[in-house]
Amino acid sequence: MSRLGRAISRVLLSREVDAPTYERDRVGDVERWDERDIMFARKDFFRYLGTDSPEYKAYYEAHPEYLEYDTKIGNMPGLGKTGAPADAPMFETQFAMTSEIGLESFVNGEPAPDKVEIPPERAAQKVKGLARLLGADLVKIGPLRQEWTYTHVGRGANREGYLRLGTPIDLSHHSTAIAMAFRMDYRLSRTGPDFPTLLATAKGYAMGAWVSVQLAQYIRMLGYSARAHHLNNYQVIVVPVAVDCGLGELSRAGYLITREFGSAIRLAVVTTDMDLTHDRPVDLGVQSFCEHCKLCAEECPSRAIPMGDKVEYNGIKKWKLDEEECYRYWHVAGTDCSICMMACPWTKPDNWFHKMMSVPATIAGPHQALMTWADKLVYGKYRSAPGPDFIDPYKRYRR
Repeated sequence: MSRLGRAISRVLLSREVDAPTYERDRVGDVERWDERDIMFARKDFFRYLGTDSPEYKAYYEAHPEYLEYDTKIGNMPGLGKTGAPADAPMFETQFAMTSEIGLESFVNGEPAPDKVEIPPERAAQKVKGLARLLGADLVKIGPLRQEWTYTHVGRGANREGYLRLGTPIDLSHHSTAIAMAFRMDYRLSRTGPDFPTLLATAKGYAMGAWVSVQLAQYIRMLGYSARAHHLNNYQVIVVPVAVDCGLGELSRAGYLITREFGSAIRLAVVTTDMDLTHDRPVDLGVQSFCEHCKLCAEECPSRAIPMGDKVEYNGIKKWKLDEEECYRYWHVAGTDCSICMMACPWTKPDNWFHKMMSVPATIAGPHQALMTWADKLVYGKYRSAPGPDFIDPYKRYRR
C-alpha cells in the first residue's frame, strides 16, 4: 500500500472526533470516586490491614453496606491458589515485581531542577517513541480530566502502601495523561476461566508497571512533574482516561475496546504537567455495536454484564456492570475470567475477520449485525481452550 493509501486508511479507521463518545450519554455531573470503595481495595483490606486494625474498623463503620459481602469475599481463596505448586509462582512472581515498583518512591518523585525545552509536538513524539521502545503496544496522549482522578488513596503495593489509606489525592497540577495499552497473550487468555489466563493478566500488568515507571522517570529527568499509575498504585481511573486519550471506547462489558486488540489489553497511565500535543478521541462504532451484539452478556457465567439498555450512573448513561457478581465469580473460579474479552468479536485474532471489525461506523447498522452473526458462525459459542501442557488443569466453576 502506498504512503497516501496508508494515510487514508488511518483516517478512515481511526474515526477521530472532537469529543469522546461518552459525552453523548452525559446527563449530569460526574462525582470523583473514592478508591477505598472499589472492589479490589476492599478485598485487600483483609490482606494488608486485618479485621482488628483501626483503619478497617473505621471504614466499615462508615460503609456498613459493604461488610457482609466483603467478609465473604475476604475469606475466599485468592486468585491463582488453584494452580499447581510448580505453576503458581509463574503468576505470583509477576505480581510481586509489580508490587515492588508500585511504591510511591517508584511511581513519583521530584523533577530535575532545570527544564529541557521541547516543542509540544516533538515532545509527544519522543514520549510515544520511548513508550513503544520499552514495550507499550499502543500509546496515546490526551487531557487529564480531574473527574477521573480518585479522591483518596484506597490501595497500596503492600502493607506500607496501605498505611497511606485515606490520603487525599490532588493531581490538579497535571493537565496531560499518557495512556498505554499492553496486549494480552491471546492463547493464554483463551483458556479462561483457567489458570493460564492469570499469566496473561499478570504479564500485562507487569509490563504496564515497568513501562509507566520508566516513562515517568524520563519526563522527570527532563524537568517536569510526572507520575506513573499502574496496578496497586493508581490515582486515576484508567479506562475513561484512555478513552479521552483516543485509545478506544468503553464497552458493554466495562472494558476499553481498541480497534487493534479489542478488549484483551491491560492499561497503564502517566500523568504530567509537560506540554505535549494531544491526540483526539475516537468513535469506532463501539456504542452502537455493543447495543446490538450482547455476546459478552450472553456468555458471562455470573450474569454480571447487563443485557438491557444503558442506565444513568454517576452522571453518565452506561451499561452498568455488577461488580460484586463479577468479582465473586473470579474467586469461586480461582482465576481471572476473560470470557467476556474472548467472546467479544473485536478481540478475535488479527485476521480478515478482525479487520472487518474496523469498517467505519458510518455503515454501523448493517455492518454490525452482519459481524455479530458472522462471529457466531465462525467461532460459535465461547468455549475455553485447553491450557498449555505445563499447566495442570483443575476443576472449573459450574453455575
